[in-house]
Order: sequence, then structure tokens, then C-alpha cells
Amino acid sequence: MKTLLITGGAGGVATRIRPLLRDRYRLVLLDRTAAPDLHASETAFVADLADQKAVLEACQGVDAILHLACAHSLNIPFEATLDANYRGTLYLLDACQRFGIERFVFASSHHVVGQHPVEAFGGDDAAIAPDGFYALSKVFGEGAVALYAHRTGLRALNIRIGSAGDTAVDGRRVRLWVSARDLVQLIEIGLNHPELHCETVYGVSECPDALFANTRARALGYRPLDHADDHRDRDFVALADMPVSEGPGHVGGPYMPHALTLV
Repeated sequence: MKTLLITGGAGGVATRIRPLLRDRYRLVLLDRTAAPDLHASETAFVADLADQKAVLEACQGVDAILHLACAHSLNIPFEATLDANYRGTLYLLDACQRFGIERFVFASSHHVVGQHPVEAFGGDDAAIAPDGFYALSKVFGEGAVALYAHRTGLRALNIRIGSAGDTAVDGRRVRLWVSARDLVQLIEIGLNHPELHCETVYGVSECPDALFANTRARALGYRPLDHADDHRDRDFVALADMPVSEGPGHVGGPYMPHALTLV
């Protein structure tokens, strides 16, 4: 059984996917707080991604890294993203180089194309258009992953995650929702696909009027098991009823109305 380091191991996405991974891997759950309800195959490692020494310690002896941790909010200022999203990502990639860690899966976000209007959206082929400083840090992360993959031979997958909640809550999110088991299927491609070098895919299940066809993921063997229509929230809000503050007309939704603040 291989050892997988998961950053953000106490967070919401990790909590949803841990039960589907812990029978296949020994999990090291790196976070600033200890992950709750540890299984026999799980270990909590409490540290901050801004602490390079601690990051290197956490990475020793692991076979692969799933990087979920990040600083984010709708209006996060640039300075608040630097430690976790920039330095922390580089510390992890540096650890891969130092210790010969062969696989790296980066949790990117659909917000890297968030400024695009939904109408006539280009889908998989849309140009980068981050909708805030959180999204900008994800663009950086994808670039950093590519740097280390091409320079060092690291095998890596960027997953631009859609809406990863338990349910699809509104008319925008239902078009890019992803279930836990479909997200795990993509993670497994990143961890095990024999021909993977450095790829970018979208973290979405089957969705009505989907914003992303996810062509590259399907070429790598991805076959979604869940459909967003089957997981609509009981308080689901139709697109026409969504308030302007939720950004129904843009891929990035509620991130769009906020001003950009450096500090």
C-alpha cells in the first residue's frame, strides 16, 4: 500500500474523499489543524504550508502528493494568498524533487476561467481568465506544476475542480458539479495512469448543459459515475432565480462582483 500525502487533510473536500481513498493508500493528512475521525490507515500531520521545514518533514517517505490546501475566499487579497498558495505549492514541488516523489495531483479550480460569460462559453478550450486572486494563485499553481513536471520528470495532473459540494445548489453549479467518487476517479488517474506526464482536466461529473466536455479526461479513461441532476439540493435555486450577487451569468459566479485588493 502506497503512502499518499493530502494537504488540506482536515478540509471539506478531503473529508468527502478520504473514505474512498484510505483503503487503497496510507494517508498522511497535512493541515493546520488535526484531521478528525482518523482511520487506522490515516495519520494527521499538523503544520503550516508556509513552514518549509515542516513541509519537507511531512513529505519524507511518501509516494505521491494530493495538494488540496489553499487560502481562499470570495474577496481574498493578494497578500493573503502568498504563503499557502504560492510558497506552499513550491515547497511541495521542491520536496518531490528532493525525495524522488513521482506523482503530484494539484487541485486547481474552474475559477481560472471564471471571468468568462456563460453565454457562448468556450468550454475546455476557453482561455485563462481568473476571477480573483484566489483563481490567479491556481493559475500560478498549474504553471509551477508544469515547471517541475517538465524539468524533473514528475508525473502530474491539474484538476480544475467545479462545484465539489454534496449537492448541486443552483443553476450555475449544476452545470459543473462533481461527486466525491468521480473526483476520486480523476485523482486515481493522476496517481496511477501509466502514460501520464503533465495534464490538465476538469473536475466535473455528468452535468446538464455542461460547461465542460472534459475531453482530455475522457481520453485518459475518465468515465463519470454520477449525474448532477440526481444530486440537486432540495432547496435548489434555478438559474433565473439566482441573485446578481451569485454571478449567474459568469463561469466563476459569486467571485465576479468583488473588487481586487492587494492587501
